[in-house]
Amino acid sequence: MRAAALLLALTCASAWAADAQLGRVEVQGEAATAREKKTLAQLFKAQALFDKHRALAPAAELKFKVYARTQADAAPSLDLGLMLPAGRQPLVLDAEDRFVIAPAWRTLPERTEVRSRLADGRVTWRPDIRTPGVPDGERRLGDLRLQCHVGFGSGVARGSMLFGLFRLDTSDCQSRDWSGSSFADKPIFAVTLVHGERRMTLSARLLHGLRDDRGPLYDWGYSLRERMFRLPMGDVSWPDDTRVVFETMDDAVGPPDPMLAAMTGPWVQADLPPGLSTAEVTQRLGEAQDDLRFESGRRLQRRVKEFKLRAGPLQLEWVSLFDAQGRLLKSQLRADQLRGSP
Repeated sequence: MRAAALLLALTCASAWAADAQLGRVEVQGEAATAREKKTLAQLFKAQALFDKHRALAPAAELKFKVYARTQADAAPSLDLGLMLPAGRQPLVLDAEDRFVIAPAWRTLPERTEVRSRLADGRVTWRPDIRTPGVPDGERRLGDLRLQCHVGFGSGVARGSMLFGLFRLDTSDCQSRDWSGSSFADKPIFAVTLVHGERRMTLSARLLHGLRDDRGPLYDWGYSLRERMFRLPMGDVSWPDDTRVVFETMDDAVGPPDPMLAAMTGPWVQADLPPGLSTAEVTQRLGEAQDDLRFESGRRLQRRVKEFKLRAGPLQLEWVSLFDAQGRLLKSQLRADQLRGSP
């Protein structure tokens, strides 16, 4: 046993050294953490964490949702089943591809699997925690905070990578700038936090994994990129009943922040009517710092510029969405609230 532990330590140390010398080494780790299945032990742990942190969302309900991670047209074939000794028992999903823990499952061995027929990394899982009465196109921040703790603390959602293996980690659920990934109900263009008269539209860096590397290894790769978002969940200045409002890619563009609308200058007041080509937008705003193409054919570009104000430097970003033919659908000027490099 001691020799095996020493061998593992030496292997990890060698991998660390190779990574330092050769740059990032991508390791899939799929065999150890298959996406298509979860155990009852993981679902029961999720329920325990839901009960433990229930104060974040006292009226919410816990369900589990399965997403088509690749080949989105396969979503109708998610086809979950409970793998019993007597054979596979089909699991009925609701219209949103969700299910709940059945009381009878408590009598089964915790190693019992709930499995999709779609293998090879084609599905991913999340808890789905919602307070009744929240309007369509919105979520409650406390619900999403609870969802983060439950998903990443139980293993229902895959955690961060260490030495090529995924580990459980809820530290991002307390970060003022960051969080684990969540998925909106539709492809999103903007996410705005609203509490009373206070509003903040999030930087595009928190959406679509825009500034993340190793994207295909994350749960949100491929088909889910258009719906993926992160939140400043640890920023307690936003209370749990804060509204998280989604502007979809098909919605009309939302109004700019009043402070940004009052700024002057050719860059912040650029004329960007729908229908412009990517080259025409580049001519008016400069080269894009980020250029992301989605599976749908749509394309999102982000351009950043820093302004010196009396109160200090302010980094602004133009976020532009193009259709599959490369024509501008809409643009929005936002403040980049995140720390660090653009």
